[in-house]
Amino acid sequence: MYPVTRSQPSTAPLAGLLLGAALVATASAQNSGVSGRIQAEQSYKAGMGLVQEGRLQAALTAFQQGLRSDPSNRILLNALGATYSLMGDSQQAERCFLRVLAGDPRFVPARKNLALEYFKTGRFDLARREFEQLAQDGASQPVAHLFLGILSARRHQYAEAAAHFEKSGDVVFHYPQAILALSQSLLALGRPERCWPVLDRLSEAPGVAAADYLEASRLYADCGHYSKALEMIERARQKDPALPSLDEQRAVILSRMGRTAEALKVLELVTAREPHADSLNLLAHMAERVGDLALAVQSLRQAAELAPEREENYLDYSTLCLDYGNYPLALEVAEVGLSRVPRSYRLMVQRGAVLDKLGRRAEAERVLRRAAALQPENSEALLSLAVTQSHDGHLHEAIETLTAALARFPQNYYMHYYLGNLIVQLGERQGLTPTLLARATDELDRAIRLNPDFADSYFQLAKLYLKTDSKAAEENLLKCLAHDPRHPSAKYELGRLYLRTGRRDQGRQLLEEFAAEREEEKVKEEQRPRIEARR
Repeated sequence: MYPVTRSQPSTAPLAGLLLGAALVATASAQNSGVSGRIQAEQSYKAGMGLVQEGRLQAALTAFQQGLRSDPSNRILLNALGATYSLMGDSQQAERCFLRVLAGDPRFVPARKNLALEYFKTGRFDLARREFEQLAQDGASQPVAHLFLGILSARRHQYAEAAAHFEKSGDVVFHYPQAILALSQSLLALGRPERCWPVLDRLSEAPGVAAADYLEASRLYADCGHYSKALEMIERARQKDPALPSLDEQRAVILSRMGRTAEALKVLELVTAREPHADSLNLLAHMAERVGDLALAVQSLRQAAELAPEREENYLDYSTLCLDYGNYPLALEVAEVGLSRVPRSYRLMVQRGAVLDKLGRRAEAERVLRRAAALQPENSEALLSLAVTQSHDGHLHEAIETLTAALARFPQNYYMHYYLGNLIVQLGERQGLTPTLLARATDELDRAIRLNPDFADSYFQLAKLYLKTDSKAAEENLLKCLAHDPRHPSAKYELGRLYLRTGRRDQGRQLLEEFAAEREEEKVKEEQRPRIEARR
């Protein structure tokens, strides 16, 4: 998905929960019997009536009057805190709830309101702690598990989120945030067929905001239900025509439906009316997809001007130039980006990659080493450094770089693949000794275990066997072509292998296919557009 600003889903239903928790307090707690009990009860009833009428300031006065008669009354303190919360004064609300719990840690309505206050104000770790305690209380379990589900989904712990939502029961369908979080969790767990029926319940929930419908649109689109996704956008527009990203999301969906020209028109209108870096970036990617490189370059340049602090705009602009053959402009854009975001790891790696393409490899190595020092997760910089070293003919140095990198990133399949590839190259240069053969085989086998769909790993493994084990070579070449039927080198080597082993018809057919496809690719490359202009 291209970058589009996300709006925050509504928290409006929390007001009902806060008020509900205050009302529950009358039935769940008794006054201590101190003097002023009658006045406190009258103040509570009067205050709750005023809250229900929406007269919050008057309700505060009523509750405060009651507390003057009974300062430690937990029911009044809880109601006062709930009212402060409804008025948006989180600091005063939190003080009231904590004061209640200091006197009675088992007073559930105040703990529930405190948990909701933490949640509403974005203090999610504190909220989780309170909801975990509430999950031990029978009556509070459904709501506690509902919010624990939302919090788990926020942390991308989707299996845990789905388990909490299951424990919360049908209460999930009364809260838009919960419906969206459950849908997101089911989608992330690979259950799209269960996701969209949950989303269908969103319109029945109270307090659905425009942002909720927009988020539902994204989720429907990810489920492949594009017509429903477009319908949700229109519902969001009816609720709030000025909601950011409505047209951008509509363009994304139209593009995914194959209606790219229509999507481009939508984005061109949006960016002409109100230019925004995210919208322009999205427009650039769609323009590139249809081959309009001039529009793509113009959009990314404008995005960088509008948001000079955003590394993505320079990175995408530089990558576009790199992909379409204008290496000097790709370097210029990366360097402009680094002048504005000087400690950008990704832009520095990009600069190193472009310098490598320009043949300025000593400079590329220096830049990539500086990039690697910028952050602990520097696998991309180290891999790029090894690539540059190998392009410069320094195979031993490249192998040392990757060997050290894999000690820190053992699950990086591409590092294993490239290391195996380098060892194969070294063997071709100085002779493939049994030690080199064993090491190359081991690295390529690891790459395949980590990513069995990457065709090139099978090809490099086949190259190790071409002179010594025709059967193993053929097996790996066939696996390579199974994952990439147009892999030219695999098709060529398999055709030659068939000729050597007497299967001439099959061999000639493969070599003819290779020649035809190579010619087709040559024509495509000649016709491929280039970014020529520097400005």
